[in-house]
Amino acid sequence: MAPRTYHTLLTRDLKHPISNQWCPDFGDYDRKVVEAERDDYRDKGWAAAELRIIETSSDQKGIDAVVAALNAAESAKVARKGRAP
Repeated sequence: MAPRTYHTLLTRDLKHPISNQWCPDFGDYDRKVVEAERDDYRDKGWAAAELRIIETSSDQKGIDAVVAALNAAESAKVARKGRAP
C-alpha cells in the first residue's frame, strides 16, 4: 500500500531579522483542512509569502528533510544577495 500524502503548513516570520526560517506549524492528511488553517493565519494578518503548504509522507523525517531543504535554499539565495538571512 502506498503511503498517504501528508500536507503541512509551514510558516516563517519575515519581519524577524534573524529567525525567518520555515517551520512546520500544522499538518493533516486532508489538504482542505490545511488550506483552511492557512486561511485562518491570513485572517490573523500573516502575509502569503510567510505561509506555504508542502506535501510529504507523514513521517517526521520526511517533513524535516523538506523543511531543511527549503531553509538551505533560502539561505543560499540570501547569501548570493550578500546579506544575512
